[in-house]
Amino acid sequence: MRARSWRWLALTLPLLMSVAACSRNGAEGNDASAKGQGKTGRAAVAVPVSVTEVVPHDLARTVAVTGPVEPIRTVTVNAQTAGTVLSVLVEEGNRVHGGQLMAQLDARETTAQLERARAVLANAQAAYERMQRLQKSDLSSDAEMESARSTFDIAKADVQLWSTRLAFCRVTAPISGIVTAKRVEKGAAVSATSPMFSIADDSLLVVRVRVSELDVAHLRPDQPASIQLDAYPGVKFSGYIRRIFPSADAASRLVPVETVLGKLPQGVIARPGYLARVEFALNTRSGVLAVPAPAIGVTDSSSFVYVVKADTLSRRTVKTGLTTSGWIEITSGLEPGERVVSSGHVNLRSGVRVRVSGETPPPKSAR
Repeated sequence: MRARSWRWLALTLPLLMSVAACSRNGAEGNDASAKGQGKTGRAAVAVPVSVTEVVPHDLARTVAVTGPVEPIRTVTVNAQTAGTVLSVLVEEGNRVHGGQLMAQLDARETTAQLERARAVLANAQAAYERMQRLQKSDLSSDAEMESARSTFDIAKADVQLWSTRLAFCRVTAPISGIVTAKRVEKGAAVSATSPMFSIADDSLLVVRVRVSELDVAHLRPDQPASIQLDAYPGVKFSGYIRRIFPSADAASRLVPVETVLGKLPQGVIARPGYLARVEFALNTRSGVLAVPAPAIGVTDSSSFVYVVKADTLSRRTVKTGLTTSGWIEITSGLEPGERVVSSGHVNLRSGVRVRVSGETPPPKSAR
């Protein structure tokens, strides 16, 4: 019985030793594989990021409003007397100068009345002069002299009256400009004060827009403005504020602001009625540090950015100021020349290795 036990032990011992050796080798292989994967994982930590360099530049909060292009003034030319239109000498689009004849009314009756008044005046003048000679000879009374003088004065007034009415038959331009409306034709009958033409003084074109009371406090006369016409998309030119109206609309709380169009770019023609988009700069900041808005991360208590130094990230708390056109002012926390991640904070944290895959250029106002 004892001999049989020793024989069983002799047969199983080599088998157990073989199994133990295989298990040890397998464990060592797994440890080596894990170490290799750890090294590979650390090499794959470098995350591609886009960065921007922190540099000083100018920022300004802007407000954009729309309004039609208008001439500095528009005058309606009305008939000053009743009559029939004999001729119309201008039409829409014609340029006229002050005093130019635009239309002629039938003046035959008025001319006849003027000739009659002149004849009456001649008789009254002769009678008055004769009465003066008689009075010198004491051949007329004072009452006769006053009556002659009164008749003479009335006759002069009648001549002046019909001369003025004759002048009213000539419809002339009160100002220089462009005819924008013609409301009569030859042969039409007009009454006194009937509108006949409209003239626009286009020596100065303006855009009258309405600005919120919260924004108008930052505007001033002669302040520059950027203007774009919908008729010429993408073409901007400069203008300036001519005046800010003294009161706001009681219902909307909007204040009218009159902006003058500056020199137009070549090929651009501004016509009254065109829609213009006017942009005013508010709260201007000069020489401040700023980063793209997506570069700012926000927590419950603060704002932060990721600063790239060599190939490693560090999280930096910052204080922000003005926000405009996709850029945010940094009032503290960064220095000029530092590089920050310009977008995408997902899976980023301090100490992570990164590689720069692109750079966000600073705005045009960068110094």
